[in-house]
Amino acid sequence: MKRKQGLVVAALVLLAGQSALASAPEVKDARLVAHEQAVQAYAARTGKTVPAVQDYRYGTSVDVARLVEQTPMARGCEAAPMLMTYEDSSGQLVTMRYRLEGQCPRFQATR
Repeated sequence: MKRKQGLVVAALVLLAGQSALASAPEVKDARLVAHEQAVQAYAARTGKTVPAVQDYRYGTSVDVARLVEQTPMARGCEAAPMLMTYEDSSGQLVTMRYRLEGQCPRFQATR
């Protein structure tokens, strides 16, 4: 019985920790926020709908007729999220999210 109570307490602690993480405010990268604002302004100027962000998957067909906005590369050595918004050949706005290695100072000196 005590073991069962211990398991129940452990499960509640785990669930409480997960809900605390789920309710923690998401920290947004300033580069991504600036990208989203630029796309919203472009969409308002051109009368187009702000696109939902799509995650790029290897092999995804990308139909870029006009590049609208691309997130600048991150400073750092790890892969960072990037956004690219473009108009496709039908004139629709598309935003793709992908990851790209940042500008790592350790590697910049060797180039």
